Amino acid sequence: MLAAGILSPLARERGWDSFPISSYPMFSRGTIGAVNELAHAVLVLDGGGRAPASPALLGTPEPMVATAIVRAHLARGSSEDLCAAVAARARSARPEAVAVEIVRSRFDARRYFSAEPDAREPLERTVYARCEVAR
Repeated sequence: MLAAGILSPLARERGWDSFPISSYPMFSRGTIGAVNELAHAVLVLDGGGRAPASPALLGTPEPMVATAIVRAHLARGSSEDLCAAVAARARSARPEAVAVEIVRSRFDARRYFSAEPDAREPLERTVYARCEVAR
């Protein structure tokens, strides 16, 4: 029974779990972790939309390492340097990106996975650095 519970996410369709917030029950249900603060990079897209920068744009394949990279830069006060590095990678990987922001955002994890139209908007966002993606 325990093995079935652990492996059940593998049976779900792609996109069920999401970066930077996980829909895995231990993160998104109950009162623990209902509101989460994330340090992350955001791509500002042509047309004004926003999308989370993938861990690869932060120089790692691992989501937790990507978060640690952002936190470390915020703690050192070097978010401008990180912003420039992400923007350089985004130029070829995400041509629709016009800018990068290094931010701290607060999300309601339960609402994030609801059907509400603005469910994935943060409750609050603080921008520490913003840089343009060179063309």
